[in-house]
Amino acid sequence: MAGISFKAAVLGFGLALSLGCVEVNRGAIVQMNLKNITPSADGEHYQLFAVVQGSSVPVGRFKVLRAIEDCMQDADLVPPLTLIQAYDNGVSRAEVCAQSRRLGAVDEINLAAGLLVGGVRIDTAKDLADAESVFVSIEADGDGDPRPDLVVMRADLGAGRSPHEAIIKTCLEDFCAEVPDEPSCADIPALDRARRGVLVGTFVRTPVSDVCNAIVTGDIAVVPAVDNTEF
Repeated sequence: MAGISFKAAVLGFGLALSLGCVEVNRGAIVQMNLKNITPSADGEHYQLFAVVQGSSVPVGRFKVLRAIEDCMQDADLVPPLTLIQAYDNGVSRAEVCAQSRRLGAVDEINLAAGLLVGGVRIDTAKDLADAESVFVSIEADGDGDPRPDLVVMRADLGAGRSPHEAIIKTCLEDFCAEVPDEPSCADIPALDRARRGVLVGTFVRTPVSDVCNAIVTGDIAVVPAVDNTEF
C-alpha cells in the first residue's frame, strides 16, 4: 500500500471504531428564490459567496438570462422565462445557454401565460455548516480574482429562521406604537420557531440605508450535507 503501511491503516480503522462515528462533510445544497434580480449585462456574471468564520467563500457563479432574448429560443414554444445558468470563465454564450447548465429560474408570475416558476439550486462541495451570511456580487467574465467585486445583495443566515424576520417584526412594532390604528397593526404575527440543521436568510439589496425599508430581493436556504457514519 503506497504511502501508508497495512498495519497503520488497520490501526486507523480501529481508532474510528473506538470513536463510534466519523463526521464526513459532503458540502451543502443551496436553494434560492430570487424575486428581484437584473439580467446579466454583456461581459458580466453574478457570484454567490458565503461568509464562514469571517472569510468570504466562493460558492458558485451564474448568469441571469432571458430565455428568448439571450438564448434564442422560440417565443411560440418557450415562455419568456428569466433563467439562472451556471457560468464558468471562458465558456461561450451557447454553452451557458445549454440545458445542462440550468440551475433554475427567477421567481415569476405571468397570469396571461399561466406561468408560475421559480427556484435555483446550487450544489457545492464547500463546508457551509457554519456560514454566518451570504452575498451576491457582479463580476467581470474571465475575472480570476477570487475577491468579490460589486456586492448587490446580501442575507444574514439563521438556524431555520431568517434573521430579517425579527428585524421586520421589530420595525412593525415600533411603527404600531406610533400609529396603533393602522390595520396592519391589528395582528402582528409571531416569529416562526427556529429549527436546527437548515440555515435560512432573506436577501436585501445593498447598500442598506434603512433596515426597516430595505428592498427584499429573494430568499435563501442552506442545507449542510453532513453524514454521521456509524461503524
